Amino acid sequence: MSARPVGLKICGVAHPDDVDACLAHDVDAIGLNLWPGSQRALTVDEAEPLAHRVRERASSQRRPRLIGVVVDATDRELREAFERLRLDLVQPHGDAPVERFAALGLPYVWVIRGTPSLATLTVPDPAPAWILLDAHVPGYGGQGTSTDWTWAAKAVRALAPTPVWLAGGITPDNAALAIERVAPAGLDVASGAERPGQPRRKDPAAIAALASICKNPRAP
Repeated sequence: MSARPVGLKICGVAHPDDVDACLAHDVDAIGLNLWPGSQRALTVDEAEPLAHRVRERASSQRRPRLIGVVVDATDRELREAFERLRLDLVQPHGDAPVERFAALGLPYVWVIRGTPSLATLTVPDPAPAWILLDAHVPGYGGQGTSTDWTWAAKAVRALAPTPVWLAGGITPDNAALAIERVAPAGLDVASGAERPGQPRRKDPAAIAALASICKNPRAP
């Protein structure tokens, strides 16, 4: 018996061909990185044709969610990106408390970096679409560093019923093990889906492998 399928987000997409690879393998979400400090950074102007390509080429019944990744963005910047790119979700990183983003009324992903005490974590109201567990690294992700999977498995249970996704150092080689050990609702992959040494280009074979693992995870 196989385990339940989990979601797959490919983050840091910056090229039209990589949008097409994501669509070909039916990923659940595509992340557009709008933080200037990232190697995968896009301006809103640069991201706009990629967002349009997703809407134009994807099946209306199975279009991946478009997610704008930002760091310490102002309310105005968040709203501009959300409206111009017609995003489904914003994924804010930075020092601002999550309650600020919840109060904006935009659908969002709550990012938890590192391994804070679970006793200190309360799901905000309104609740996020999902919670993302990520490693605490300089540069806010995309550096191939894993978070603590033992802690993450506890967080999945503690934060239920809100869906919890896992990021940080996930590749086709360890994705099945991450699913088995953590039982997340989905995997969020940036560097683990890239061509070696090319942070702005994805590897279609890696996307295909990740999609297959997420759709058909092995039973624990």
